[in-house]
Amino acid sequence: MATLEDQYQKALRLYQEESQNDPFTEPYKSKYAARDILEELKARLSKQLDEDDDDEDVGSGEEGTDVVGITRARLAAVVYHLGVIAVETEELSTGEEHLNKALTIVGDAIEGLSGASSANVNDADLVSAALMGDAESLLSSSSGVPSVSPIALSPLTVALAVSCHNQLGILWSNRAQFPRAKQHLERSCLLYTEYQQRTSIPPRTIGSLFSSVSQEDEGWEENGMNALEKLHTHTLYYLAQVYGHMGMDEKSAGYCHSTLKRQLSSKDCDLIDWAVNAANLSQFYLRREKFRIARHLLSSALKVLSQYEFEVRSDVQDEDCEEATNMHEKFDRSNADVQRCWGRYCLVLLQYSVDRAIPDDESANSAQEPEESEEDTLDKQLEFLQLDVCDLESEVVAKAVKNFDEARQVFLSGLRWLSAARQYYNMEDHAGDHVNVTQEMSLLYKALAFFEPSEERKSKMHKRRIDLLSAVIQELNPRYYLNVCRQLNYELAETYSTMMDSKYAIVGQGNEPTSAQAKKINTLATSSIQHFLHYLDSMKDTTTGEQPEKYSEDSVRPALVAWFHLGRLWSKLISTNPQSKVQNLAQSLQNYKRVVEYCDKNTECQAIMAQELAICREMVQLLPLKMEQIRNQCR
Repeated sequence: MATLEDQYQKALRLYQEESQNDPFTEPYKSKYAARDILEELKARLSKQLDEDDDDEDVGSGEEGTDVVGITRARLAAVVYHLGVIAVETEELSTGEEHLNKALTIVGDAIEGLSGASSANVNDADLVSAALMGDAESLLSSSSGVPSVSPIALSPLTVALAVSCHNQLGILWSNRAQFPRAKQHLERSCLLYTEYQQRTSIPPRTIGSLFSSVSQEDEGWEENGMNALEKLHTHTLYYLAQVYGHMGMDEKSAGYCHSTLKRQLSSKDCDLIDWAVNAANLSQFYLRREKFRIARHLLSSALKVLSQYEFEVRSDVQDEDCEEATNMHEKFDRSNADVQRCWGRYCLVLLQYSVDRAIPDDESANSAQEPEESEEDTLDKQLEFLQLDVCDLESEVVAKAVKNFDEARQVFLSGLRWLSAARQYYNMEDHAGDHVNVTQEMSLLYKALAFFEPSEERKSKMHKRRIDLLSAVIQELNPRYYLNVCRQLNYELAETYSTMMDSKYAIVGQGNEPTSAQAKKINTLATSSIQHFLHYLDSMKDTTTGEQPEKYSEDSVRPALVAWFHLGRLWSKLISTNPQSKVQNLAQSLQNYKRVVEYCDKNTECQAIMAQELAICREMVQLLPLKMEQIRNQCR
């Protein structure tokens, strides 16, 4: 008969290696074969365990056997593998049952953590492997947290217990039972912490249970510690996902950061994936205006990528062509992703600075000052000490800018990063990303223009926005990119309108524009009108060709604001011909009326259009009088 180790290794090869090559028609062939071997192994171990329990002369063997025993640990390992195979072959209830049985064997099947289809602990071959009369220690402690049995914290079984809880956490998460998944994963954290505090003995890996320590290589102690550390890193990663699903974003981000920190320390990760994950996490802190943390994450991501780039480029001769191409593609895309996140950082920082420059309440502004010092303290806890990123962090500030020179430095950095990202996200292969990056570049110019005191230079910045957006929209087919074209038309319309206002500001209040100035103002106003009409035309019912009687919830305000702008733009057109003036004002009146009539018919819109609606009602009253006044002057 084959030895226990031979049977175990054969089962492991089948479901971990040979299963990768199973035919499409029999996707679980090797896993089922491994399951059969593990069932035989389970029967042998259960029989051996019964014999050991009956033999009063059985003493302690390897370390930890006086607590649980190597046979019990092996039996738990086999049952654990059966659970994993069951889950992977879509037998979820059976997998849950096996995993809970494995926890029973290692002394950590705590009531409240097992599910509706939990293991039947009366199973004859498991009763003898249970808690050795120590069940009371598994009841809830005074703190409300289940206490940990010494059995579960044995060097032989702690990795097993953590693995089982991790697998059950994943299983319940896939069932969208996130609170239950959280319980198992938090239990994994507790086991890891308790083990670290209580003992200095290196744990055994699950695979090493079927070979004696003396037969292992000299690095078995390091392997055991590394395996437990890796398991704990996985636990933190899974907890981050679970907390995210539960809407607890701050906790999710904290666990994501802990995962990244541990991965970097252990160097047990794909560095490209690490960089992208760090950059993505920065966007969470960016949305919460925690710029120092976001900047550190982005600097760390860029540092890791730059260190890895040389290795990627130098490996091209050592790899076959296809593998090298895939590796370069992954690196280039990840590099573009990180650069894009950097560009977005600069954009959000500028937009935040604009908001701070025009506060609604002075007291609100002063109340935010203490938060910055508190964030400084938090930053030190979140630093990746292994990386020296001071040079990268010094390129961009992490606080609101207050004047044009400061804003320009942030702008130039953001534009450089977005331009580099856009080279990868070309229109041919990445049309959607190309458009989004271009829009972000446009918004960078918009934010910078706020700090520019010169109306002439401000107008040139908006002209640059128009050049960027116009080049993109000409390449898009509205049939396939309807929503994108709507966004671009709306932004172009607003930009032309802003440029028109700048030209009016240059003329000065109360002054008559020159013919050249009037022509430029009319050109800008007409262009804005055209793009607002393009946007509104895209909203028409395809069957009737008319505007919908009621806009959808997400489009009602943009549509009504577009009508409002049309009313304003028609009234801004300059004409020396009284008849043209009256016609322009009539167009203006028609658009203002459209807003008023829609809001009167759909009263729920009055709140979201309160400011514009008040102006529209006023203009509906004033414009007829103004039109009549112009007519009277011509008589």
